[in-house]
Amino acid sequence: MMYTQEQLDLLDKVEQYQNSHGYSQNEMGKLLGFTSGSILSSLRKGTYKTPESAFQKIAAYFEVKDAANKRCTEVHYAPTNISSHIYGLIGVCQVSGGLTIAVGDAGIGKTKAAQKFHEDNPTNSYYLTINPCLTSVKSLLKAIASEIGATVERSVDDLWLSIVKKLSDGTVLILDEAQNLTIKEIETLRSFSDYFQSRGQTLGICFIGNPEAVVYMSRKAEFAQISNRVRLRRFYTSEQITIEDIKMLFPVLAEQHMQKEIEFLHKIAQSPQALRGAVSVFLNADSNHNYTLDGLKVAAAYAEIEV
Repeated sequence: MMYTQEQLDLLDKVEQYQNSHGYSQNEMGKLLGFTSGSILSSLRKGTYKTPESAFQKIAAYFEVKDAANKRCTEVHYAPTNISSHIYGLIGVCQVSGGLTIAVGDAGIGKTKAAQKFHEDNPTNSYYLTINPCLTSVKSLLKAIASEIGATVERSVDDLWLSIVKKLSDGTVLILDEAQNLTIKEIETLRSFSDYFQSRGQTLGICFIGNPEAVVYMSRKAEFAQISNRVRLRRFYTSEQITIEDIKMLFPVLAEQHMQKEIEFLHKIAQSPQALRGAVSVFLNADSNHNYTLDGLKVAAAYAEIEV
């Protein structure tokens, strides 16, 4: 089947995108919205029966990607006041071993700090988000085993042993969204740290979450043993976000000395919307090609954020 030059260009674009991201043909096909990678294969061979609809999907996909690339994007990581402190706290937890709790308002940079630490220390740190589905010790252990590359055994005791064998002295295990952990799961995590401590070694367990995590882990009577083993507890609030943090997160505003816009986003960041809300407002304003103060106000009003 003969293709137009536009269609050939789209196939080249698919090829370049697939290679640059390391996707398999099946993965690339799913990204484009095809039911299977075989459609993309047939399209490349010129044997697909309805290529017009397939090329429309490809064109639509890259239109969205191209539009996104033209927008100002969120800074991957900025060493803000809070994120820098949490990053350092995880490092202390790694060196000292035992349990550490870092909690704070939603959207202030806790997760960014944890992910950055793991990114910078891939060989001796592990990062796992605790979602509400991990409601049993076995489900938690399976998730940890999968994350650290341990064998996922069938029984709980074999899972525990498999994980212990894979973990090593001087490692830190970072558990994000820790408020979703149950008491039995926290006791199990503590047992890993105790195991290494009994051998004169260190394994840090860093719990990161919303304020209820500390309330849950520190005040209930059944958490006495756990609370006694917590070396550090730190609380963070959106009020600790500074003007300098905003400048780091939105360099385009700092470069253009847009002080009023920076102050407006700072007010949002110090509200319950926190940094996440400020980023959302800025990106929405930028998508409207107007991140001036007026544009930011329109975006904030649309998101029903009062400043």
